[in-house]
Amino acid sequence: MDRPQSIRRMLAPFFIANGLIYGLNSLYYSFMPKYLKDMAGLSEGEIGGLLSVGPLVGIVSMIIFGIAADKAKVKNNVLIFVIIVSAVVFCSLNINSSYVYLLLIFAVLMFFMSPFGGLLDAISLEFTTAAGFKYGPMRIMGSAAFGAISLIIGVILSVFTADVRIIFPAYVILGAGAVISVKMMPGVAGHARGKDKVLYRDFFKDKACLTLLLFMFVGHLSFGAYINFMQNFLEAQNNPSWIWGLNVFLTISFEIFFFWKFEYFFKKFTIKQIVIFCAFTQVLRYLSFALLPIGGMILITSLLTGSFATIIHYAAAYYINMTVKKEMRALSQTLMCSLSFLFPRFLSGVLGGLVVQNYGFITLMQICAVINILLILSSKFLTFREPVDKN
Repeated sequence: MDRPQSIRRMLAPFFIANGLIYGLNSLYYSFMPKYLKDMAGLSEGEIGGLLSVGPLVGIVSMIIFGIAADKAKVKNNVLIFVIIVSAVVFCSLNINSSYVYLLLIFAVLMFFMSPFGGLLDAISLEFTTAAGFKYGPMRIMGSAAFGAISLIIGVILSVFTADVRIIFPAYVILGAGAVISVKMMPGVAGHARGKDKVLYRDFFKDKACLTLLLFMFVGHLSFGAYINFMQNFLEAQNNPSWIWGLNVFLTISFEIFFFWKFEYFFKKFTIKQIVIFCAFTQVLRYLSFALLPIGGMILITSLLTGSFATIIHYAAAYYINMTVKKEMRALSQTLMCSLSFLFPRFLSGVLGGLVVQNYGFITLMQICAVINILLILSSKFLTFREPVDKN
C-alpha cells in the first residue's frame, strides 16, 4: 500500500534540509582553505592553525546544543537558530583578513556551525524510525548536495571567475533555504524536557559504542588531513579548480550508494565488518595518494575508495539511535560528533599543517595510511556488538 500523501509531504522538507545543510558544509570544508590562501595570503601552517581552532570550539558547542535540543520543546528550533547565526558570522569573515580577526571569527563560526550534523541526524533518525521510513534515501540528499555544490563552485571558479568570495552569497542563499525547510519539517520533541536528571555518563559505559567512536576518530583524523590540504596540493601542481570540485564529487559517489542501501547494509553485514572494511579502504586511498599523486589517478582513487570515514560515522550514528535512551539522543549524537569528528579535525589541522609545511603532503598521506593500518590490527582486541533497540 502506498504511503499516505500527508506522510510524503512531511518527508519532503527533510530531503531538502539534508541537501541544503550539507551544501553549507561543502562551502566551508571544500573552499575555505582556498579562500584563506588566495584572499588572506596565509601559509599552509597558518591555514592549519585557523582550521583547527573551529573544531576545538565546536567540541564544547556540540555538547551545549545537544543538551539544549534534548531539553527543548522542539529540537528543530535549535537547528534553525544555529543556521541563522552561522550565516551572519560566515559572511563576516570577508570583512577583515588580519590573522587575529580571522582566528576570532573562525571560533565563533564553528561554535554555531559544528552542531549542524549532530542535530540534523538526531531529528532525521528519530522521525524516520518513528514513521517507519528509510533514513538512507533522505541522507543521500546531503551527500549529493555536498558533492554537487563542490563541483558547481569549482566549475564557476575555473570558468567564470577566480574570486573565491562567491562562497559568501552562496552561503546566505543556501542558509535561507535550509531555515525554511527545517521550519517546514514536523517537530521532533526534546525528550529530556521537564526531567530533573539525565544520566549522560551512561553514554561512556557502552564499550561497543566507544569502539565505534575510536574508528570514527581515526577516520576523520585522516580524512581531515586530506580535505584540509589536498586542494592546495592539487593547485600547486597546476591543476584547475574544477579538478578539486570533481574530486570531491567522486569521493562521495560511493557514499551515495551506501545511504541508498543504508538499511540493507546493516541487515546484511555486522557493524564490525562495515567499519573494518572502511578502514582498510582508507589505507588504499591514502597509499594511492602518496604513491601516485597524479591528477587522473587521484580522481580514479577518489571514485573507488570514497569518503568511508563518513560511513563509519553513520555506523556509529545508527548504533546510537538504536541503543541510547530517547532523552539522551540529541546529546549523544552531538557528543559523538564532538569527540570523534571535531577533535580529530582539530588535530588534523594543527598536526597536518606542520607535516605539510615541513615534509610535504605526500608524507602526510603516508602517515594517514599507517594510522589506519594500526587501527585494523588493534581491532581484534576491541569490543563490537550489534545494536538492539532499547526504546
